[in-house]
Amino acid sequence: MASGQPPEVVRERSDGVAGGLVSCAVIFDRELTRDEIAGFYMVESDSRPAPMDFELAGRVIAWECRREEEARWRLALEIFLVKSFRGDAEKRRPSRPSIFRADER
Repeated sequence: MASGQPPEVVRERSDGVAGGLVSCAVIFDRELTRDEIAGFYMVESDSRPAPMDFELAGRVIAWECRREEEARWRLALEIFLVKSFRGDAEKRRPSRPSIFRADER
């Protein structure tokens, strides 16, 4: 991703809300860049939770889920973050030279 290093979690919150749901948030040591947010949302998932089930804003990723599924959602978040920051350079490298930059010769 753009910064090269994943952000560090500095705080986590989990608050009960009505109907057996919990509202959770992870706060990072820095704001995520636009490219990092896009990379997070582009991670593929075949089931729920999916990256689109999480809300990213600045330094915070938030979500709501059933209390009994809180650990599963937190684990899914960690997996999505690892996948989005693991640096698959081959996937992001253009397959042919770009017309917008000079070819390296």
